[in-house]
Order: sequence, then C-alpha cells, then structure tokens
Amino acid sequence: MGRITILFFILSLFAALSVTGQALGVISGSVLDQDQSPTEGAHVFLVQTSYGATSDLEGKFLLKNIPAGEYILAVSKIGFQEQQFVITVAADETTTLDISLTPATYHLDEIAVYGQKRETIHAIRLNAPLEQTPLSVNIVSQELLTQQQAISLEDALRNVSGLSKFGSYGISDNINIRGFDIGLAGGPENYRINGVMLRTPYSNYVEEVQVLKGPASILYGDVEPGGIINFVTKKPKGYDHASLELKVGEYGLFRPSIDVGGKLSDNLSYRLNTVYETSNSFRDEVYNEQFMVAPSLLWNIGSQTSLNVDALFMQNEATIDWGFPVGLSIERAQELDHSNFYGYPDGTSEGNNNMIMTTFVHRFSKGWQIRNVTSFSNQNRLLHDVYPIYDAATDSVAYSFGDYSEKSRTNTFSNFLDITGDVYTGSVRHRLLAGFDFSDISRPVVGNFVFPIPGMLSLDNPVWENTALSSAPILDDDVSPFTRRIGFNIQDLVSLFDDRLNLLIGGRFSQFTDGTRYSGDAEEPADYSETSESRFTPRVGLTFELIDKLTVYGSYAESFSSVTPQPGRGLLDPEPLLGDQIEFGIKQSLLNDRLGITLAYFDLNRKNVLQFDIINPNGSISDPNNFRANQSGEHSSQGVELDINGKLFDNWQFFGAFSYFQTEVIKEIIQNGDSEPIDFAGKELPNNPNTKLSLWTQYTFKEAIPGLSLGGGVFYQSDMFGDRMNTDENIIEAFTRFDLMLGYQYKYLKFQLNVQNLGNTETFQRSIFGSFVPQYPRRIVASIAFEL
Repeated sequence: MGRITILFFILSLFAALSVTGQALGVISGSVLDQDQSPTEGAHVFLVQTSYGATSDLEGKFLLKNIPAGEYILAVSKIGFQEQQFVITVAADETTTLDISLTPATYHLDEIAVYGQKRETIHAIRLNAPLEQTPLSVNIVSQELLTQQQAISLEDALRNVSGLSKFGSYGISDNINIRGFDIGLAGGPENYRINGVMLRTPYSNYVEEVQVLKGPASILYGDVEPGGIINFVTKKPKGYDHASLELKVGEYGLFRPSIDVGGKLSDNLSYRLNTVYETSNSFRDEVYNEQFMVAPSLLWNIGSQTSLNVDALFMQNEATIDWGFPVGLSIERAQELDHSNFYGYPDGTSEGNNNMIMTTFVHRFSKGWQIRNVTSFSNQNRLLHDVYPIYDAATDSVAYSFGDYSEKSRTNTFSNFLDITGDVYTGSVRHRLLAGFDFSDISRPVVGNFVFPIPGMLSLDNPVWENTALSSAPILDDDVSPFTRRIGFNIQDLVSLFDDRLNLLIGGRFSQFTDGTRYSGDAEEPADYSETSESRFTPRVGLTFELIDKLTVYGSYAESFSSVTPQPGRGLLDPEPLLGDQIEFGIKQSLLNDRLGITLAYFDLNRKNVLQFDIINPNGSISDPNNFRANQSGEHSSQGVELDINGKLFDNWQFFGAFSYFQTEVIKEIIQNGDSEPIDFAGKELPNNPNTKLSLWTQYTFKEAIPGLSLGGGVFYQSDMFGDRMNTDENIIEAFTRFDLMLGYQYKYLKFQLNVQNLGNTETFQRSIFGSFVPQYPRRIVASIAFEL
C-alpha cells in the first residue's frame, strides 16, 4: 500500500508539471429554460474533468483557466434532461454558447443538487424542495458515496445523524434510527427501493440513500416509528457513457464493477450496472462474496409519458459472525485477540435477490401527474449458524444454545399509484396528492436445530472441532404465511405568501391482514382464520420562511406497525406497535443555496413493543418453544440533530452531521424462568450513543494541479450501553475515527486511495443477541477507473 501512495504522489507531480506553461482559455454562456427564460442553479461542467460552475440568477456561467483542447460540456438541472455538447477551447480565447434546456419526460427521484433546494418525491411524495418539507430528510448522494468508496449500507449511513447499527456479519444490516430499531427481524417494512417496500442488500445499483426520520405511516402504512431507509436506483442518463472500475484493498478486497449506458433510439435508453465482490476480513474464517447485475431501461413513449423498467439480480454468500461469545463482557473481550472467530467456519448466509420494477409516469396539463410503480421480488435464503456462549465457570466457549439452520423464500408484490397536481384558490396554492398502495408478502420458512452441541473452545485459541450439525431443512411451499397491506392516503401542501408559509395536512387509512395460504398437499385447518387490523394515521406540519433562506418548521405524525400473531408463544391477538412524534426545527440555505443546514428537535415514542419471556434460562435461543411473547414495552427518545450538506465553493464540498439524544424505557417487564421479573423502566436502550458526530470534506484543485482531490473526515461516537441493564462492565467506550482520501483524474483515468480508520481505533458493536462484535481496524482501499 505504501507503493500505491508513492504512485499517487508521482501522478500528482506529473500533473503539476504537465499544466505548467499550458495555454488556457475561457468558457462562458447562459442557460435558458423551454420558455427562453434565464435558469438559475443549472450545473455546467466538463465531463471527465474537475471544471464546473453553476448558473447564476441571470442564467449565466463562467469557467476559467481551461487548458486548450476539445471537451464534452454537460448541463444538468432537476426537472430537465441532461445535455452534452462537444466544444473546443482555444488558447487565450473565450468560447461562448447559450443552452436551452428541455423538460424531463420522466420523473427523477433525485439529482445532485445541494442545500435545501433539493427536491424529493419520497419524503412526502410531492415534488417540493426540502426547505418546504416539515420533516427531517437526509440524502447521502452518489458523490459522497464515491468520495468515501462506500461498499456497504453502514458506510453510507455513517454520514447521517441519529443512526447506529447493530453488529453482525453475514446477516442483514440492523439499524437504529433515533434510538429505535427498524426491521430487526429481517422484514422489509421500513426499507424501500424507489419508494416501494423492498429490502435488498446495498450495492452498485444504488444512486443515493435517503433517510426519512420519524413516523411515516401516512405514506408507507404499518412501519416502525424510527424512520424509513430508501434506495434510489441508477437510471438511464440518455447519453452514451461507460465506467470500468476496480477496487482493491486490505483483507482481500477485490471488487471490479461496470456502469454503462446510452441511447438505443431517440425514445429508448438503457443503463447496466454490474459488480463482483469478494473479500476476507480481519476476523479469522470470515469472508464475503457478491455478484450483482442491475439493468434499467427507459422508454419515452411521448413528450409527457414514460415507462422505466428496473431489474436486479444478486447472489451473495457471507460468513455468519456474532463476534465474541454471548455473555462475555467487553472488559474481558478487550483482553483477547479481535481476530478470533468463535463460530462455525462453514456457517454462512447464502441468498439470491431478484427484482423487477416498472415506473409509469404521465403528465397532464397544468402540472398534474399520475405515477404508478409496480414491483415483484423473490428472495431465497439459506443460513447455517451456531451461537457461541461464554462459560464463566471454565472461562471458555460453549455451544449450549445449539446449532440452527434455516431456509426461507420471500415473495413480495407491491404497487402504488399516486396522482399529484396543483390547484389555486385565489392566491393560495394547493399541492395535492391522492394515493393508493397494495402489497403482499409471503414468506414460507423452515428451520432445523441441534441442541445442545457438546464440547468447548478455548477463548485464546479457538479451533472448531464439532461436526454434529443440523442438516439443511426442506422448504414446504405449500404452507405460506403472508401479510397483505392496503392503503389510501391524501395530502395537501397549502402554500401562501409566495410559498413562504406552507401547511402540510394529510391522513391515511390502512388495513393489513396476516394469514397463511395452503396449496398442493397442504390442507387448510378447520379452525383457520385470518387476523386484520385497520388504522387511520394523521400528519400535520408547517414551514414558515422567517427571512430569506431561513425557515422554521414543526410537525406531528403517528405510525403503527402490525405484529404477527405467534400462537406457539402465547400471542394470539397482538396489538399493533404504535408510535408518535413531535418535531420542530429550522432550515437554512447559505452561499447562494449551495449549502443547506437543518437543526431539529424531536420527541419520539412507541408502545406495545414486543418482548419475550424466557421459560428456561438454560435453553436454546434457537428453540421457539422456549419463549413467551408479551407487549409490555413502552419506550421514548428525545434529542436534537444538526445536518449540513453542500458546497463552500464549486470545488469544495462539506458534509456534517451531529446528534444528541437519549432513549428511555418507560415500562417493560420480562420474566426469566422462575426468577423475579426484570423491570427495565428507567434504562436506556442499548446500542445508542447519546452523541454522534461526522464531518467530511473534499477539495478538488482547479488551477495548481487540475484533477487532484483531497478529502478527509472525522467520525465520533460517545459511550453507549451494551446491554439492557446498562451495566458498567458492558459500556462500549467512546471512539473517534479519522478517514483520508486522495484522488486524481487525468482525462479518462481516475485514481483514488482511501484510508479508513487512520488511527486504528478499536471499538465494538452490540449484536441483536447481546454479543459484542469487533469493528474494522485501519483499512486501505484503492481504486482505478476508466470513464468515458
């Protein structure tokens, strides 16, 4: 890796020498809309270079000190088609051109616009700037993902305030938003792809990650109250482009990828993303492998009508690693080698994810639009796992919880239809939404387990010797549990005084049904019945622009989440998980809307939280008959968040996120065998740092060494409790992590080097079973890309 650093230095020196004495020119002009009116905020840049600018209030732009030669000049702005032109820059001359933009014929989910002017259709399903949205919405852009060489969801969410992650390798990312977990059971309810309920691993098909914080039931039905994570997929650009990239790094990272696209005809364009990844880990025996193909096709049927078809085919396999044995304290874990692996070496999570999604958009006159998104996904998963347990009497590792293997198949069909448009009543503007959505998720699952597994392992030198493990189960598709959701929602964003005052009011009626489908040789039981629940959830919010670019906002929202009956665990007619939140704050735009700042206070609550009493404390966590369900849990979370994003200058980007909050268990009692009930009231929820800070900046040289980029970040996390009882011996200590980035682009070649966790800081995450998982030490990742 030292040689890679030297190579980058040599390339940078060569770049500096190559531009010395070069003849330079200027590019100037103006950007107009379809009515030939000046367009502010259009991004004008030279493809494959660091040169760029943004059009001003009069639509004018200026690019200075451009080396003489031939370039491709691109212009983009939200709501318009991106355009490209071949231009020639002559020495000591000014190249002038006027550019007329054409409205986009399909609805973009997001374009790389900075500050509070960014528009999103997922936060409130209305095309409104963030400054007029009375909610907290965080967007991790493709630009930031690329700068940090993010290859996992955890990498992306490191830049968002108020989020933390449960430790796990080989299992789905388990996230806390504002202190509350979302989707710990692996369900898709709080995950979206282009706004549709789907949960697939993060990979190169993702253009950006959006996080909508707080209750979102008005739009998405029964969801956990913490928030929603939405992946926006990469779409066709409408012009020819290609990128071939290779990432390599420590611990065996090898990750080639391809991103190509272009026009098949005047009305048809495509894009194809594919990636292969294999890597080991600093943890012994742990590895990961992934292969992904994601094609996208856009058909502009007419000037106002389009059809987008996205597909995803993914296979992955990863070692399941719960870190140190369950029950081992952090104090003891810190004395051991963090590379020690205590699981089953052949224990893996294998799966494939297949998805197809269609997005149909038709625009009517006067701003009205209909948008229909339909998707189907099929996910197959086979996992084989053991649960290492700390035996305090012998100071070694036991497997009394047993060995577990599971096979499942999840089929998800989703559809939502939105009609949006503007209506004026005098000087009052109404941005209206009426929507209908439907989803059906079926998940047959079967598991085998061996309990207990005899034998023990040494803590200091774990060598797996047990071979008597459970066999792979046979999945019976004739018995298929399902959850069906239907929802209707309506919203009105009422705007007065030239959009300075905005009132958001809306409501949603939702119905969900849990049941089981029987087919083939399976007979429906005589006493079979389905359970249904209906709810109405309101939302109200207000934004007011106090002075130019400074907006105050407030909102109130409710949520609910269905709880599946578990007759075998005594839960016959469960109550839904209920949530509510009050939030208010300010939103500020600075530096000609290049930089956006959001400061928010929230008070978030949930009740009817599902917990489990333990029948036999010495039994297996894999044995479903060892638990009885109860819904005694009631939790709260209050705090503040500060998010900053944008550009200080066209070539200097800055992103910041800060949060301070505290969770509290209002009430919750769990029975553990015949012992006294455990009362968690007054405790904090584990795995939630009270304070979190992330800062990232990147500077691209325009003149001294054109094409050279330098970046870096700091990520801080305060102490947090590692167990439900908030014991001192399991406090995960505060840590600070530093990252560095060096990049250089020369014509069609791009080099990048990232050093993650520069100070080699040691820390842990808590797994969902209470074990402690060591996190990555220092890691160097390098990439080379050829872009056309």
